[in-house]
Amino acid sequence: MRNTEDCWSYGLFIPRDARAAAVVRATIRSILKATRLDCIADTTELLVSELIANAYRYSRTDSYVSVDRTPENLRVAVWDTGPGTPEPVAAEADNEWGRGLNLVATCADDWGVDDYADLTEGVTGKAVWFTVSPKPNWLVG
Repeated sequence: MRNTEDCWSYGLFIPRDARAAAVVRATIRSILKATRLDCIADTTELLVSELIANAYRYSRTDSYVSVDRTPENLRVAVWDTGPGTPEPVAAEADNEWGRGLNLVATCADDWGVDDYADLTEGVTGKAVWFTVSPKPNWLVG
């Protein structure tokens, strides 16, 4: 039987601002500390920071970050209106960009991209998401 106290959701509207990644990282760390999931804070911060940076780079509008906890894992999604479906690419050694989705694919337990369309508003976009699962021996009593 699942404990409903283990399930929760937070959402953040993020303006298209260069400071957004720092705000999201601090917020994620606070959420995870308050919910006793410090054990996955470093990985989660790194991955959400990469997704926020991509949203800032490729979208011209605000973004939305959702953080959803189930008894099995933590799912973080960054919603934006940027074009296309992102995929990991091989970055050149001297490139300053291009490694974010490779980090997500390597460090997350699972990840993906969900396309969406709001036909009433004529808005299209995507949510790039990842999951991180705390290991049973990491949980604090």
